[in-house]
Amino acid sequence: MVISFNQINIFKGLNQEKIGTYSFYIGVFFLASAVGLSMIFLLVSQFISFLKPSQYLKDKWNYPLITSAILMSISSFVHFLRYEKYIDLNLDPKLSLLGLINWLPFFLCFWGFQKYLNSPGKRLLTSKLLICGSIPVIFSGILQLLNINGPFELFNGFIIWFQKPISDIGSVAGLFNNQNYAGLWMVLVWPFCLSELIRPNIELNKRIILSIICSLFIAFITLTDSRNAFLGFIISSPIVLGSASLVWYLPIIILAFLSLALTVLPIIPNEIQVFMKTIIPTRIYTLFPEIGLSNLTSYPRINKWLASFSFIFQKPVFGWGAASFPILYSLKSGEWFGHSHNLPLELAISYGFLPSAIIFSFFVLILYLSYRKISKLSKRRDKNQKYFLNYKAWYAASLIFFLSHLVDIQYFDVRISTFCWILLAGLRSYLKEDLEKKVITLNN
Repeated sequence: MVISFNQINIFKGLNQEKIGTYSFYIGVFFLASAVGLSMIFLLVSQFISFLKPSQYLKDKWNYPLITSAILMSISSFVHFLRYEKYIDLNLDPKLSLLGLINWLPFFLCFWGFQKYLNSPGKRLLTSKLLICGSIPVIFSGILQLLNINGPFELFNGFIIWFQKPISDIGSVAGLFNNQNYAGLWMVLVWPFCLSELIRPNIELNKRIILSIICSLFIAFITLTDSRNAFLGFIISSPIVLGSASLVWYLPIIILAFLSLALTVLPIIPNEIQVFMKTIIPTRIYTLFPEIGLSNLTSYPRINKWLASFSFIFQKPVFGWGAASFPILYSLKSGEWFGHSHNLPLELAISYGFLPSAIIFSFFVLILYLSYRKISKLSKRRDKNQKYFLNYKAWYAASLIFFLSHLVDIQYFDVRISTFCWILLAGLRSYLKEDLEKKVITLNN
């Protein structure tokens, strides 16, 4: 059989918009499993988005991010001007400049991603790609349980799969090599899985496949032993299921937390605690050590937050520079911790209070306006249920990302940060759409 060149030229007839769209979708699919390859395709999609840069300044939602970018750049410049003072504290001003990479490019991506998320159909397809792209993460977790850790290489080492042995880290982490990062990724994708599973009028064979995928997600989240992931799962599920689910969901959750409280609270008699530990799985209650209220500052996270506030008060305008928290905290307490376990505080320590306040007010405002719009849409009888469930999934994932970063920081993994700005771009695109539009098609 002879195949002509024209038959295999898959790019024949593609215009720039299609190339950008396909690049975005490929980038989303490989984001979890092949981040280097994903970044190449996402960069192509962003380049095409900015072929008409004049449109960027027409969107007023970009102004807070532009303002933050300017303020953070000024802070970095000030850190260089005070180079000698920073060196005396073992702080490296160059890290402030490098730290901007975690923020400024994504401020542009927020607008650029919207081109590929500006319809219900595009967001639905993107969420399906996130689900499919997470299957390799689950597969890597299975390999980790089987003590098959690689490394596995493709393209001369451009793509490398390697998992730390589970005996070294104690929990399933898969490709992320950190259970908290893996848990957050999976719980961010979980609302999309659940929304697809409960979608009405779906074929039986598809529902069976989705049930298996959802079961694997739940198992993976559980095996990460991540408290943030557990809580994210608990919070996000009823958002997608709807208020009607609270009739049975809340009693289950209350009973579960009551059982946990009887196991770990120090005021509970020892006999009851011993009995409850025979009922609740060990891997659950050991994640929640005994809780007391007599000395809250002794808890590591609270201690770090209090220290973070003191650092911010000392340099509220320009901050101390990127990656300064571990050094400052070590000088203060003699202990080393990698970050402050709160992303708004971490950003304020690094670049000053104002850019942190602007960025996270921006995030909260998008969440608030999205919630209002979803609430209004929930009262409409003519809503398209398939897309409505997907709207709630985007909101739930974004809310979980925000709440998680109030008590921990996974943002500086490029997969997590990219996911964050995809979510924000998706919500912004949703807010642009006319609430009164009654006919929604997949391709518009």
